[in-house]
Amino acid sequence: MFRLKEYLDLSLSNSNCYLHAYVIMTNHVHLLITPEDQTQLKILMQSVANRYVRYFNSKNKRTGTIWEGRYKSCLIDSDNYLLVLYKYIELNPVKAGMIKNIANYKWSSYQHNALGKPDKLITEYQIYKDLGINMQQRHTQYQRLFDMIATIEQDRQITEATQRGEVYAITLILKVIWTMIARVTKLTTLVVYRNIEH
Repeated sequence: MFRLKEYLDLSLSNSNCYLHAYVIMTNHVHLLITPEDQTQLKILMQSVANRYVRYFNSKNKRTGTIWEGRYKSCLIDSDNYLLVLYKYIELNPVKAGMIKNIANYKWSSYQHNALGKPDKLITEYQIYKDLGINMQQRHTQYQRLFDMIATIEQDRQITEATQRGEVYAITLILKVIWTMIARVTKLTTLVVYRNIEH
């Protein structure tokens, strides 16, 4: 997991992408990224994937791909759902039964966003900054978000939007956008993850 985080850092520095939240699991990773454009996202994901594959294959004396497939992403209505996605991403180890308390999981942006631990991977999104006028207020407000119960339906909608590469936003906004352009809409902020074979 350390190597994946290291390669993510290297790849972020070589692309115009900004990471706001993440969790590295034993077999996949979730990333909340704002790319400058689609090309930059592809550059970032290809860089991370290639670096990690070379490391993993060398370490395990094997060849070939370790990824289950191309990364999957969904675009979000950041004004309404960004913090929901932070929570969705960072609670993954709890939902998977790996830990009871997210504060105990070191492979997550929760350490930075809620506890204030430095993390050079993170670029704070404006909506996150608006949680408080100083870091302590932001951390306190952010921790309170995790006291609110996430619904199973909400998690299902995020997962489905990600699998289909669609926008995760309120239904009324989507209907208006789809009607205007007659296709599935692509916005700016993405949730990206890849499954890893072991």
